[in-house]
Amino acid sequence: MSESSVGSPATGASTALTKRKPMPRKGHTKSRAGCVCCKRRKVKCDEVTPQCGSCQRLGLPCEYLGKQNRSQSSSVARPLRTTPTMYDANDMNFFRHFLFEAYPPLPIDGFTVWQQASKLSHEYEFLLHAMLGLGASHLGLLTPTDYNKVALKHRVTAIRELNSHLSKPNISKSGGEAAFAAMLVLTFQSSYMADGMVDFLTMVRGCWLVGYGVGDLEQTIFKTFARSSYYEKIKVLAQQDDTVHYLDALIANQFCASVRRIAPFWDLTSNDFSHFVDPQNYVSQLVIMHTLVLDFVMSKKAIDEFGKTGIGRHGYDCRRAMAKVWIEEIQGRLPAEYQEYAEWPVKLVKSLNYSFDKDAEVWEPFLLSRGTATLSETDTLSLVESPANSI
Repeated sequence: MSESSVGSPATGASTALTKRKPMPRKGHTKSRAGCVCCKRRKVKCDEVTPQCGSCQRLGLPCEYLGKQNRSQSSSVARPLRTTPTMYDANDMNFFRHFLFEAYPPLPIDGFTVWQQASKLSHEYEFLLHAMLGLGASHLGLLTPTDYNKVALKHRVTAIRELNSHLSKPNISKSGGEAAFAAMLVLTFQSSYMADGMVDFLTMVRGCWLVGYGVGDLEQTIFKTFARSSYYEKIKVLAQQDDTVHYLDALIANQFCASVRRIAPFWDLTSNDFSHFVDPQNYVSQLVIMHTLVLDFVMSKKAIDEFGKTGIGRHGYDCRRAMAKVWIEEIQGRLPAEYQEYAEWPVKLVKSLNYSFDKDAEVWEPFLLSRGTATLSETDTLSLVESPANSI
């Protein structure tokens, strides 16, 4: 075999390796995401947003139908959160406690109403946070565990999301019901907060404003708030039989006598009453003191009448305990010249350290911080005293 015959194949292989392969032609990738104007003109769109290069160069309006459609479809799916709010075992406990122990005492005999309202919390998260906050605040008064921080966290979240909800132009019927429910829940949560008196008064006004926006309450789950239905409930509480307890009459008469003493202050101008919740408005503070006492008396009657389906003694004791804190706080701020007008409410509220036993007609020691009764057999105080020593 000659050298030339051996070298020829190697030379051919070398030539084959060094020969450049032809590059395949890049295919055209068709896109349907171009702007409307480029599609109409049948030119390629660079798909730059918010205005493509072609439309910008020619000064034409640039609109992307594809992006609009995607936006619309995402808005339809908005209720399905990509980052859902996380709840823990404590929250489940707060919700259960709200449903059976801590729901607001209004409307009267409203257990069924609040069971219906709780169903709305699955759709309106501000209502759920409000319910969890109230449940936490109420439970914190009944147990050694401090739930103040988590209760406040739920409250702040509920208020923020409720404000966002109320800012919407068109609110559905269920949205209105949920907003009204949340306002009531937030109002009564503040009644369990030691520093919540101003919040309570502000929220009461907010309930009226939101309720007014709901429209005809007869057509909502809160229909028992309507005038005719509510009147029937109040009438039951106001009925008296032949065996009216002397204690009830005594408290009622002394309450009315004390209110008559502050009646002249109602001649204040409307401008004066626009500052009703101002702690330095001593006239309004006196009115508030009497209102808190009235709430205590009427709440007891509601418990006696609707105890089977009402908020129960736990809720009553907690509200009364906080009323005691608020009244004593107001009394401590009043100047000397106003103290005489606060004399009767303060006298009565000092007895609120005692829990009324209906059977024995005595006031038993009441532990304010925990909402539980602690008493010995001899440690009682009868309210049925002689006229000279009466409250």
